[in-house]
Amino acid sequence: MTLAAAPCPPAQPRQGLRLQGITTMRLPWRLEVAAALQQAQQLPESLWRMHFNQGRHDGGWQALALRASAQAPSDIMPMDADVDAYTDCEALQACPAIAELLRSLDLQCKSVRLMRLQPDSEIMEHTDAGLCAAEGDARLHIPLQTEEKVFFHLGGQRVPMRVGECWYTDVSLPHRVRNRSGKARIHLVADVLVDERLAQAFAAGDQGEPATDDGDPWLAFTQFRQAVFAQESLADALAGCPDLASLSARSIALGQAQGLVFDTSDVESAMKAGRRAWNAQWML
Repeated sequence: MTLAAAPCPPAQPRQGLRLQGITTMRLPWRLEVAAALQQAQQLPESLWRMHFNQGRHDGGWQALALRASAQAPSDIMPMDADVDAYTDCEALQACPAIAELLRSLDLQCKSVRLMRLQPDSEIMEHTDAGLCAAEGDARLHIPLQTEEKVFFHLGGQRVPMRVGECWYTDVSLPHRVRNRSGKARIHLVADVLVDERLAQAFAAGDQGEPATDDGDPWLAFTQFRQAVFAQESLADALAGCPDLASLSARSIALGQAQGLVFDTSDVESAMKAGRRAWNAQWML
């Protein structure tokens, strides 16, 4: 039996209005994912494709389609289409544990993909326009394999996803991921319609167990930024930087001198956040 044949409650797009303002949520489902991970790892490597947003990652981000729309230019590319436009891919039919896991959610799935981020790889900050629960579609992440050294940040806040949990993230907001562990990060990612069942799951959700701060580059950067505000000598050292590249390089060097290790992408993210905050104050 295909995923599409599973009984699902009727869609209720207006339910999204109840979820306005929610950026992240750990839903109340705890899932056994060992068999799903094993089947995912046994899929042919030829089915994995480099993520199409190639300007926002370093080459280590791949996706594998499990449900896709024939209207899409690529099977790993979600489309703004009705749920009926999506069908199971052969890869899903080869993974009964993943199909059963999805059926157990009892949600109306549109795009479903396996997403893999290789060790020491990074997904730079980006947004997925309009993809949020308040608009009627929700992106859910189920980590099949992850580590504490995987850093997922959304809107400047770390999201502490762990194996077997099911998380909603409002990916219309700026978000990015770094894998500083020795293993590939593998998530089952489903875009689903917001209905009454999902709205009730949001009501029973929480923000998860706090992640350890050890090694978080963004935390190191925020500490460096606080030091710049507090120490005039640091501010003066950065004041003469003519462009973002030199500002990033000098910030990283000054941070390392204080034992604070962060990346160019942290400086870039902070600059973008400052620009958004500046623009927002002029909007009516």
